[in-house]
Amino acid sequence: MRTVETSATLHAQPDEIWKVIGNPLRWGEWLVIHKSWKTDVPEALETGVTATAAATVMNMPITIDWTFDEVDRFRSIALSGTTRAAVTLALDIRLRAQGATTGVDVVARINGGMIDGPMGGVFAKSIVGALDKSLAKMGALSA
Repeated sequence: MRTVETSATLHAQPDEIWKVIGNPLRWGEWLVIHKSWKTDVPEALETGVTATAAATVMNMPITIDWTFDEVDRFRSIALSGTTRAAVTLALDIRLRAQGATTGVDVVARINGGMIDGPMGGVFAKSIVGALDKSLAKMGALSA
């Protein structure tokens, strides 16, 4: 299993960031790996919601069956999923109010498939790059 982490300080309050990340219909605007939802999703996330997404990692299309394991409005989203190739993923996004800014911490855990092989390091770096770009987009949309 590989675990990657990244973080950023965004010039927005948690409620402004939540308008972007708490609405799965907007995920294509900021989450770089996300391409579209293959199933219906609600505009407001709730713990226990499941959805299937089309995504791209290292220019490879994948389908992920996500479960939103924890949704704490204005604070955090934790989701886990499995691809058709039985690769498991978990994504944790945490918001920390810091006066006029918000710290955003993202942890991704990936297990199985190429992540356990010789390409695992390259794959992990690709995920960190995608998450860093996602945080930049999140910040631009929240400002």
